[in-house]
Amino acid sequence: MADDLDSPRKLDGHKSEILEQSAAGRDRGARGLSAFTAQSANALSALRLVLAAAWVALYFSGEAGRLTFTAIAAIAAASDFLDGRLARRLAIVGSAGRWLDSVADVTFVLAALGCETASGALPIYIPALIALSFAQYAIDSLVLSGAAGPISSRLGHWGGIINYALVLALAFAPANSFPATTIRALAPAIALFYLGAIAERASGYWRGYRAAGG
Repeated sequence: MADDLDSPRKLDGHKSEILEQSAAGRDRGARGLSAFTAQSANALSALRLVLAAAWVALYFSGEAGRLTFTAIAAIAAASDFLDGRLARRLAIVGSAGRWLDSVADVTFVLAALGCETASGALPIYIPALIALSFAQYAIDSLVLSGAAGPISSRLGHWGGIINYALVLALAFAPANSFPATTIRALAPAIALFYLGAIAERASGYWRGYRAAGG
């Protein structure tokens, strides 16, 4: 008789245990999915590092055509467009991801434009100024400002767009084509823009110095 009275209690306890195990399983699954989605934006950024290596390898192999380089450039540009938006949509924006994004950008751009410079399609001072601008950007963010993440600037943002526009145009256009010769003719003006972006960031140091009473 006592066993019969205890049976509903045992049954309720068994049901509760099953529900707890089910909830724990769902929670583990959700955490696994969350971990996967959290890395998806970083994976898009890291893809540009792979594409940079592929670009250099294909350039030196001499076996890839312009369509191959154009496809690589388009994939890189698309990944740059999507990674930040995906991170913001998933609310997973962090300093590490932002630095990965920036480093992947400059690595891919310098790899591509470095190869174009070696082929004579672009003056060497263009990738040199891009590298200088990024070095200033990193030093400003990490050393001078002491920020955890990179600190962007208005002209620096447009400089990033110009970088990808150059890569896409030169990837598609042969060295002696009209687009390529036009880019070479415009190279001094492009260089002035990069210098303006560097000066804009440098002017912020002076404003900060004055604001601090220096």
